[in-house]
Amino acid sequence: MSSILSRFTRVNLRSVERGVERGVWLRAARLYSVNGTFFGRAVLQRPKAESFRNTTPEVIRPTLFRRSQSSETDGFAPPSIYNYEDIKKLSLNPEKDKILVDVREPAEVDQGFIPTAINIPYKSAPHALSLSEEAFEEQFGFQKPSKEKELIFYCLGGVRSNYAQELAGNFGYDKRGNYPGSWEDWLQKENSRK
Repeated sequence: MSSILSRFTRVNLRSVERGVERGVWLRAARLYSVNGTFFGRAVLQRPKAESFRNTTPEVIRPTLFRRSQSSETDGFAPPSIYNYEDIKKLSLNPEKDKILVDVREPAEVDQGFIPTAINIPYKSAPHALSLSEEAFEEQFGFQKPSKEKELIFYCLGGVRSNYAQELAGNFGYDKRGNYPGSWEDWLQKENSRK
């Protein structure tokens, strides 16, 4: 259950989470797990009675699922989209209210990164922005970004950065941005300038 599910994939929750009614199916646009808590846009529905025998109703915890999609209709403002020129300006003249976040793994960052960016790996530490300030600083060696600042995410090709900005929204970061071109675009444009 740690992978992203395609739109409207049905997953039987009987074996996924204790405390959810047996026989309830999840119809999800996206679903992923962080430390055993499932996130995603989801609809719980009960199949027809003949689909399951001997189901025992228990309490369904509606707080088990949190939003992950960003749109104006579900309460999240959509992320700002940045291009190479915007990120170049930001790397040359950092702004106090914007933080560039590289969500690649440390081994990838060792091969190069955009100046002024901080590294919060999405795959190995998806829970990072949910940590307390003390735990975050202990794990990463720098202060946890404030929720008042805009976090601008990038990765290798734009996929992880998009998921990371959605997850940041779940953790209360309303000001989010995404650089879809990410490191590959940055590297190509930087090399063409030389």
